Amino acid sequence: MSERKKGFSRRKFIGTTGLGVAGLMLGTSAKSFGAIKGANESLNVGLIGPGSQGTTLLRSLITVPNVKVTALCDIFEPNLSKAVKLVGGEPKTYQDYRKLLENKDLDAVAIAVPLHMHFEIAQAALQAGRNVYLEKTMCYSIEQCDKLVQLKNAHPSQRLQVGYQRHYLPVVKKAIEMSKDGALGQVTDIRCMWHRNGSWRRPVPKSDFDPRPYGYPDLEHLINWRMYKTYSGGLMAELGSHMMQIVNLIYGKMPAAVTGFGGIDFYKDGRDTYDDVSVIYKYPEGQRAIFTSLTTNAHDGERIQIMGTEGTLNFGWSDALYYREKEAGTQTKEEGATVIGSTGETMKTTTGGDQKGTKVDTPQSAQDRRRMDAGYLAMESFINCVRDGKNPEVDVNEGRKSAICILKANQAMEEGKVMKF
Repeated sequence: MSERKKGFSRRKFIGTTGLGVAGLMLGTSAKSFGAIKGANESLNVGLIGPGSQGTTLLRSLITVPNVKVTALCDIFEPNLSKAVKLVGGEPKTYQDYRKLLENKDLDAVAIAVPLHMHFEIAQAALQAGRNVYLEKTMCYSIEQCDKLVQLKNAHPSQRLQVGYQRHYLPVVKKAIEMSKDGALGQVTDIRCMWHRNGSWRRPVPKSDFDPRPYGYPDLEHLINWRMYKTYSGGLMAELGSHMMQIVNLIYGKMPAAVTGFGGIDFYKDGRDTYDDVSVIYKYPEGQRAIFTSLTTNAHDGERIQIMGTEGTLNFGWSDALYYREKEAGTQTKEEGATVIGSTGETMKTTTGGDQKGTKVDTPQSAQDRRRMDAGYLAMESFINCVRDGKNPEVDVNEGRKSAICILKANQAMEEGKVMKF
């Protein structure tokens, strides 16, 4: 079934979703979560924004046991049609997210819209009584982050999880554990790299759809919203946010200051978000974290290097190499490498400073593959929190901390300043 409303104005779209109006409009549709559904009962979930990232979430969500995706919402018909085919059956479809939130049968919603719409829709979802999975970065501004924390605190029976999927990977959890249990000594520096070789631009399909009522001047801005500051936080928000959330957990605190450089230095194609960024964070006790993102060279790919007085851990999303310093506190060549596989288990130890590491066998069964998939693990964790009434690992407070790191880094680059926290 379809409940699509065409042609309402952007002004009405924004203006009717304020705190007071949305509360009046949606409050009567809120479900009671006093009785959480059991493990064998199906949870009904709606997805708002099945674009590129939303479709990735959807593929994971439909594989979580006892979950039914019963509602989908997108302003762009091709996205909606593809999502319906992926889900199968007859999910209800909407063009107006507020209509989806009036669906009284929904237990939870996942939100994967452009960053500038995160707060507005998450606010409405909480006020509608829904549990919320909200894609990272949590909000477009620090003010919105603070308001969302307050709003979530006013709805304590509902769950809100921020979409840092890689947080749940076993190898990431192992890296955080090793950084805290003394295996690396005192951690002083962390280097984060997210390097690609490509423009990051998506092809714009031919379509008669007019996105202007929704605040986009043309289809290019809707499809490639990540390229424009009006809607996006650029490389820092889309990529750096994943890594800074991990860095903050390793150091156990927020940074004290950040500075950096970014530019549109290679892709002169009309974008106004940077095509490269280099950012340095300073933490209160003198530790540092560096994040670089390139779109012109894929060497190193997506890696985090944790450097301590007694060892270094170099890890990606599926493996890690641990190098022990020969003599603590001296600058010497690494002594061997411990290979840590995608399960977080130690797989093999080599000698002689083997920089290449060792290939690790990958899980074979579909169930094992899901257990190594970041999207699946994040969605499974969210669903379990909804069922059990537990607070997510990456809740609204954790989401706020990570978002502030990203938003201040962007401000530092734009203003050419050192931003204090």
